[in-house]
Amino acid sequence: MTVFSATGDAPLKALRDTGCFTRVVKACPLQAHWLDGQPITDVLAMAGILDRYRRFVIDGRPVVTGYAAVGDAWACTNPSAGRGLNVGMVHAQLLRRVVRDHVGDPAGLVQAWDESTDQHVAPFYWNQISADRARLAEMTALREGRAWTPEDSAMSRPAAAAPYDADLFRPLIETITCLALPQEVINRPGIRAKIEQSGRQASPAPGPDRQQLLSLLAA
Repeated sequence: MTVFSATGDAPLKALRDTGCFTRVVKACPLQAHWLDGQPITDVLAMAGILDRYRRFVIDGRPVVTGYAAVGDAWACTNPSAGRGLNVGMVHAQLLRRVVRDHVGDPAGLVQAWDESTDQHVAPFYWNQISADRARLAEMTALREGRAWTPEDSAMSRPAAAAPYDADLFRPLIETITCLALPQEVINRPGIRAKIEQSGRQASPAPGPDRQQLLSLLAA
C-alpha cells in the first residue's frame, strides 16, 4: 500500500510516521480495509526517484559497440505503475532478436538495437512520463487550492470506463502488463465505440481534501 506525494510537499513527509500514515489511509474509503492486515515493517519511505532515458546512437552514429543497455539500465521512471520488470522482459526479448540478426556486425547491432528500442519499447517510457506529468499537475493544483479537471483524452477514457465493461477492462490489463500499448488498444475494432457509449470520464477517488489531509497529519 503506497501513498504518493510530490517532491517539495513538506507536510506530507509526516507520512513516514506510522500513526500519520494510518490516519490518512483510514480516511480513504477504498483503501482503509487494507489496514486490517498485519504489517511486517514500519512505513518505508522511497525518495530521489529520477526519470532517465539513455541512447547510444547520436546523430545516426553509434558512440559505443559491444554494449546494449536493457531495462532500467536503458530507461526508468518512478515505480508507481509497477511495470519495470515487464518493460525489462519486453526489452530482453527484443535484444534476443536483434542479436540473432546482427551478431556479426557490431556497429549494425547497436544501430538496430537503438532503432528497435525506440520503436517497440520507448513508447512505454514516454506514456509513463506523460501520465506522471498529468498526475503531478493534479497534485500541484490540489495543494495550491486551484480547481482541477481530469484530462479528457483518448487514453484517459478507457481507464475510466474499464471497471464497468469487461471488453474494455481486458485490453486495459494488456497495457498495464506491457502486452500492448494504449495507442494500439484504442485503435482496435469496436473499442472507440464502446468508450463513447460508456460516457464515463475519470473522477477523483473518495478521500480527504487538502485541509482534511493536513489536519490528519497534524493530529
